[in-house]
Amino acid sequence: MPKRALLALGFVGLVLLIYYGLGAVVAYTDDAYVQSDFVAVAPEVAGPVRTVYVRDDQPVRAGDPLAEIDPRPFDLAVALKQARVAEAQAVTAVKQAEAAALTADLRAAEAARALAQVDDDRFAALAGDGTVSRADLDRATETLKSAQDAVAAAKGRIAVNLREAATAQAQVAVAEAELAVARYDLSRTALAAPVPGFVTNLSLRPGDFARVGTPLIGLVDDTRWRVVANFTESVAAGLTEGMPVRVWLDATPGRLYRGHVRSVGRGIARHPGAEQLLPYVKPTTDWIRLSRRLPVTIGLDERPARLFMGADARVVLMR
Repeated sequence: MPKRALLALGFVGLVLLIYYGLGAVVAYTDDAYVQSDFVAVAPEVAGPVRTVYVRDDQPVRAGDPLAEIDPRPFDLAVALKQARVAEAQAVTAVKQAEAAALTADLRAAEAARALAQVDDDRFAALAGDGTVSRADLDRATETLKSAQDAVAAAKGRIAVNLREAATAQAQVAVAEAELAVARYDLSRTALAAPVPGFVTNLSLRPGDFARVGTPLIGLVDDTRWRVVANFTESVAAGLTEGMPVRVWLDATPGRLYRGHVRSVGRGIARHPGAEQLLPYVKPTTDWIRLSRRLPVTIGLDERPARLFMGADARVVLMR
């Protein structure tokens, strides 16, 4: 075999030895990117946007105002519900006053019945020895029956009043609940930042119509930065949480940042989909079929002053 061929084979063998030898102790991937949580702020109530308090790419703190939906219809709804609460409370007060009057009527009827009972007993005793006539006894008995009917009628009116009072109380509870909902809706007209972060890709303007559940403002969470690195299955299977890594960020070239393995993904989707919970890692790049790779989440122990969601990164670690 010619000397040049032997040298070429030796060089190839040396390269393969170095490649696979290093691969046994060092893992590297340039299929990595900076990631954070993206918070889509959507309103809970609908209406025209009156004010936008932020600008594109502005940093915000948790609780900072972002925008406001016109609160006037919700103010009117609160006023209406307050009036209905007052109305229901007034009806309840009337029923309570009626209850007091009906109780007094019942006591008077019971007193009249007791008196009629005494008279009836007395006339019955006198009628036995002929002291009073049968007609007088009949009149006393009729008076007693009327008194008894009056007591029964008073009790019936009290029962009706109790049912009406209970209904009125229930109406007060319903009106107060509706008022609480109206006040909550009013409070939801003000959109605030749920997390500290950065406003991104803002296109919201005053006059835009806000719809329930439709995102209006996007925030990149400034507290959830991490790097997602896609390693081959053979590498990912040997990684454990806490392993130290070094991260190269293309946004700040020339420096390696310390980090650690936070978690290793336990599954990927075999096919892409519009909405799926499993991540899809494309197995090809530049028309070359690659081994399947699993996402590994890298926590940054140190980080530059500015990070960009989706920016390229490279990760190296000792296996």
